[in-house]
Amino acid sequence: MADSIKCPNCNANLVFDADSQMMVCEYCMSRFTAEQLKNTIVPEAPEDSDAGSRIHKANAEENIKKKLGDQGVQFICNACGATVVTDANTSATFCAFCGSPAIISQRLDEEFSPDYILPFKFGKEEAVKKFFNWCKGGRWTPFDFVSDKNIEKLTGLYVPFWLYDVESDVDVSGEAVSEVSHTTGSTTTVTTSYYNVRRRNFLSWRHIPLDGSSRIDDKLMEAIEPFNFKVIKHFDPAYMQGFFAERFDQTGDDLKGRLVGRVKEYITEELEPSFKKYNRGVKVKNDNSVIYEPKMFYAMMPVWFLHYKYHGKSYDFCMNGQTGEVAGIPPVSRLKRFVLFFVILAIAAMLTRLIAGMIMGGFVG
Repeated sequence: MADSIKCPNCNANLVFDADSQMMVCEYCMSRFTAEQLKNTIVPEAPEDSDAGSRIHKANAEENIKKKLGDQGVQFICNACGATVVTDANTSATFCAFCGSPAIISQRLDEEFSPDYILPFKFGKEEAVKKFFNWCKGGRWTPFDFVSDKNIEKLTGLYVPFWLYDVESDVDVSGEAVSEVSHTTGSTTTVTTSYYNVRRRNFLSWRHIPLDGSSRIDDKLMEAIEPFNFKVIKHFDPAYMQGFFAERFDQTGDDLKGRLVGRVKEYITEELEPSFKKYNRGVKVKNDNSVIYEPKMFYAMMPVWFLHYKYHGKSYDFCMNGQTGEVAGIPPVSRLKRFVLFFVILAIAAMLTRLIAGMIMGGFVG
């Protein structure tokens, strides 16, 4: 069953309005907080008595099945009774026939039940504004790149993430080298000193995020960090109404290799300031650091995905749905590059004439 959260006043579907952080009914205009709507998911589907509607729905369902092939899984929309066809990992979507938001509760049960959710902070209009502002800040972005007509698709998706709380006893030792030069008259003496160094410390990190979807680019997800975990909430499906969502297909244990790599980077960053005084570097010879078994939490994180078309080419971007951080590579303006080239050429010509004039003037003098 594809479920949804209903308005207590008129029984229409509610959607989560990210800008106001409220659940909104678009029919009677009622507004509610997520806390006011606890345990209000409605699973039952109405009877469909209109034969024409049934045929229309069947055609729409068949089109989706063709796109998904054998990966399609069927659920019943509780608003119109149509079959909602999704892939195996979708946990929140929309009915292709009536457009109602649909939460697939079975995909959020047991091991797939999230611990936390970080709600979207802003809606589509604000996401577009933030994206355009980001584009305008690009030195080489074409002037006509920023346009509503270039946006092909903008999707708000809750991406499955694993959050790790990690502790480590750091114990690193090695050889540090430092050089000091002294100049007396025309003689320069370089003194090289070698030191045995050791660094020990207890470090901890809270909520290191790693996305748990194999279909989403890990580097893009890392590029839109950090997330503001101060406003993270215990999971409530109400925040998913009106957005898409996926469940994980990589477990927290599957990602521990990536986690260890990131923790080691954090340890290096933590130690680097204490090694700066050794101007010829430090060679680590022994690393007896211990990274303890982490605590893992399953969380849904907000990401806007934007598909953009410009001069026949497609560009994909993603945006942190909580902070507005954008990742992606926009096109480079040929016009701006040509202008810069000619500006540099003009400056070089002026400098050449100036230097030549000074030299010739010197000869004349």
